[in-house]
Amino acid sequence: MGRKSRSENLLNNLPQLQNLIKRDPHSYQEEFVQQLSHFEASLAIFELKPDEEAKEFGELINFLSQVAKCYPKKSTRFPKQLIDLLQKHYPVLNGDLRKAIVQALILLRSRGVVSNLRVMPLFFTLFRCRDKSLRKLLYTHIINDVKLANKGKHRNHKLNKALQGFMYTMITAADAQDKHGEGALAAKKSLDVCVELYRKNIWTDAKAVNVIAQACFSPITKVMMTAVQFFLNPQKRSGDNDESGSEAENDGSTKKKFVNIQMIQHQSNVNKKTKYRTRVMSRVARAHRREQAKKLGQLPASDEEDDDDEVTGGKKKKKNAGKPVVNFDVLSLIHDPQGFVEKLFARVHSSATSTKRGGSTVDRFEVRLVLLKLISRLIGHHQLQLMAFYPFLQRYLQPHQVDVTQILAVLATGTHAFTPPDVLQPLIRAIADNFVADHCSPEVMCAGLNTVRAIATRQPLSVDPDLLNDLVLYRKHKDKGVMMAARSLLALYREVNPEMLHRRDRGREATIGLISGTTDKTLLGFGASRAAEGVDGVELLEKYEEKARPAATENGNDEWAQWEVASSDDESQVGSESEWVSAGNGAEEDAEDICLDSSSDEDSDDDDKDDESEGELGSECDDGESASESEDEDEAEEDDDEAEVPDSTPAAVLSGPAKPAEKRRIDMTRFLTNEDFDRIDRLKKRQKSASQKPQQAKRQKADDGYSDSDDMQVDDDEDDSSGSGSSGEEDEAKDYVDDWDILGDYHSRRRRRKATYEERTSTIMAGREGREKFGSSKAKREKEGRSLSNKEKRKTKDYKMIAHKRSVVTKGKRSLVQKRRDLRKHIVKQKKNGF
Repeated sequence: MGRKSRSENLLNNLPQLQNLIKRDPHSYQEEFVQQLSHFEASLAIFELKPDEEAKEFGELINFLSQVAKCYPKKSTRFPKQLIDLLQKHYPVLNGDLRKAIVQALILLRSRGVVSNLRVMPLFFTLFRCRDKSLRKLLYTHIINDVKLANKGKHRNHKLNKALQGFMYTMITAADAQDKHGEGALAAKKSLDVCVELYRKNIWTDAKAVNVIAQACFSPITKVMMTAVQFFLNPQKRSGDNDESGSEAENDGSTKKKFVNIQMIQHQSNVNKKTKYRTRVMSRVARAHRREQAKKLGQLPASDEEDDDDEVTGGKKKKKNAGKPVVNFDVLSLIHDPQGFVEKLFARVHSSATSTKRGGSTVDRFEVRLVLLKLISRLIGHHQLQLMAFYPFLQRYLQPHQVDVTQILAVLATGTHAFTPPDVLQPLIRAIADNFVADHCSPEVMCAGLNTVRAIATRQPLSVDPDLLNDLVLYRKHKDKGVMMAARSLLALYREVNPEMLHRRDRGREATIGLISGTTDKTLLGFGASRAAEGVDGVELLEKYEEKARPAATENGNDEWAQWEVASSDDESQVGSESEWVSAGNGAEEDAEDICLDSSSDEDSDDDDKDDESEGELGSECDDGESASESEDEDEAEEDDDEAEVPDSTPAAVLSGPAKPAEKRRIDMTRFLTNEDFDRIDRLKKRQKSASQKPQQAKRQKADDGYSDSDDMQVDDDEDDSSGSGSSGEEDEAKDYVDDWDILGDYHSRRRRRKATYEERTSTIMAGREGREKFGSSKAKREKEGRSLSNKEKRKTKDYKMIAHKRSVVTKGKRSLVQKRRDLRKHIVKQKKNGF
């Protein structure tokens, strides 16, 4: 009786039986079969009335899902029975029981009892349930399951293709177009899943992007706005008010603490400078740079758990170091962008012109503005032609318009090089009339001038010369923001087309280039473009290597480069000289080669622009050697009459001068490596930053040559700026105009960060170069290496230290007559000095 009672109690105590089965599955096989048969009988009874609570039935399902892996053959029908139960009765099931069944299926899926292709369609169907906790559970499981299925370099294309097709069906289904229907809930959650998988770098292909693109045409505003916001900022997560945003963070993984880089930068500027705080700031800066790299697609965002460092041999080693992940822009993956833009604009136009009569849905102005942002991004990115877009925006070009800065940014972003100038000129005129006038406030004038400059940057032909010269006159405005905006417009046309400006506004370089006819700053016609003759920026690499070669020679790295070994055939010609033949003075021969190259370039019809500096040097050499041209020609004729020299004779031994050959670009003589292209990018950034910072350009010009440390200077500066909370990398990466760009740095709330002590010191030292005569007496004295004289030291002493001196005592005992004489002498001396 004791054993029988214990076995009966064991059948009723499911947690204890579960523990025993996991320890010894073979001994408790009969108990499992009894519980399985009990489940099948209870299932048949439950299907007769599926809306009951059935708490015991849910506990039995949980027990079987825990131990089903121990008896795979006997529990083959169990997952299918749960799936069929949910598919048939999920709308009427009790909430707790339905969640218990879903948790059982998730457990079976995690243990490999059932495949994900069987449960995933069911989970997407369950998104229709009006149960927020259930949708959150399903959302978290789907994200994690797809992430595990596509972990590392492996991609489960079969699963991805099936799920993407199922999502497309749910988003475009007929019931998903009803705002109050259950299909709208399923479409919204399916869209959230697809967006989150893209942000985790799991689904980054064109099919996933186009599934999201289909949601932009949904009549449900919430679904449409989720898709549009994804295309505007693919890496930005939704807010707390959006259900997907909170669920994405609570996916069961360890949440990373958000660090406010601006706050830490402010604290480092205010608090006392210590080594610990410096290390904390550098650590936060590295983390911020890593997040920026993830946003730009340079690091995999899906392997967040692999970002930690591995400790091997006492040193930290990063797992994914040197493995950048390149992702295409989401706007580049859209199929038929022209048709996509036309459909979006048709919706915006119909909402702006229609009314709510007849029960039609009209989007709010905020929704239409977001759609206009996406339309302008696509037009600017793909250089599309949508002629009705620009006249549509003209109605909003008024200073009193709500969010007028965003509308101006939309107009500037939607402009590109192939936009007809005739379409843009009415808008430019409207902006000039409504924004840039004396009766407008400085903020309005600054926004108008910045908008004109942003449009002219993309299409310089859109501004006529008369209007341009009128706008340039505001460069002397009393408001600093207006003055800066007008000067930026002037600097733009000095670089693009100085002929449109008055002669006094063109600048020195542009005027000299126009007079001499050597300038390349001629504006091409509409639709015309200059054909590239080689790799862009290769001339910078050539200059870098030319300046780096003498430096390597001076350091001894190239000490044998000036020597050549004479062959056995040369010994008869050289005579008693040694086998080592010197190549001569390298500087003189280099100068001769430059002269020859420059003379050949001047005679040729096709003159490269990169050889202007060599042409100037060649002209100087020609002036110095014009007297010996005839003698060189006679020597050349005598050399032609002599016998042929063997091929083995070195070039240094040949007495005749080398034939002038055209100088070829580096990309025509050798293959450029990845390091060369990286160096070209760095040199371009350096040249751009030097043009924006004249003091830095002066300092670089004063240097004798380039070095690797100088080559990396720009990257270090950018890293410091990004670590300090600035958005320099994002500004360079974006190809659109923001409302902050329209307002400008002066009138916007975005202020420039406070410079660090090292940056202020470098700026001060750069400004002191070439101004030694304006320096202080202390700096001159320190430069000469002398100290203060006794007379100079006496001036800085405290009065009590010199009160007993004879000169001080006698000065206090002077009479009134003597004081008057000394005062007169002082006045005369001051007048002579010009005071």
